[in-house]
Amino acid sequence: MKELALALHLATVALVALARTASAQTPDLLACSGPFAREADEAALIKAFGAANVQRARIEIGEGEKAAGAILFPKDKKSRLELIWRDGKTRRGPSTIYVRQGSAWAVAGPAGERLAIGSALAAVEAANGKPFSILGFDWDYSGTAADWQGGKLEKAFGGCRLTIRFGYPKDADAKALDRLSGDKEFSSADPDMRLVKPTAYEILLSWPD
Repeated sequence: MKELALALHLATVALVALARTASAQTPDLLACSGPFAREADEAALIKAFGAANVQRARIEIGEGEKAAGAILFPKDKKSRLELIWRDGKTRRGPSTIYVRQGSAWAVAGPAGERLAIGSALAAVEAANGKPFSILGFDWDYSGTAADWQGGKLEKAFGGCRLTIRFGYPKDADAKALDRLSGDKEFSSADPDMRLVKPTAYEILLSWPD
């Protein structure tokens, strides 16, 4: 009987471990806590996601520059996340976490809204509770949400700053798009912005330096 009880106990432990592993590999709501806390390190990522799913890499951060970081689930587009370290030598302290095109990860808005790749500008504005500023299109910082204008998304992420980059559909109104192009700030409530109907193509959570 003792042998049977021990066998059942070990089987239960194995099933729980398997469930936790499966859960850890499923895209979820991204938060600046746990393996992504301010002082987290590579070891925390490996503990949370498994050594096989954490790859050291130089991460593209814009304008042709790269920084030391990590890729989670590099072979699974839907589960993929990228981050850069504040201290690249010790691989400690997430600086910015990137949810890029194709990833199924998301962030939770103040009322539990799921903000993800493909989220419409209107949905993000509703989560913010008011219009926000967005940079013009077709330049280096094209479609970047620059300022939440004191809205709910300003301080909704436990010390992290949320940035969302928006793109426009191929059939976007050409005249409206022309008026929205370049290094300028626009309101998300701008009639031309409404006409173009941008959607999120990249989401970033960043710890301040």
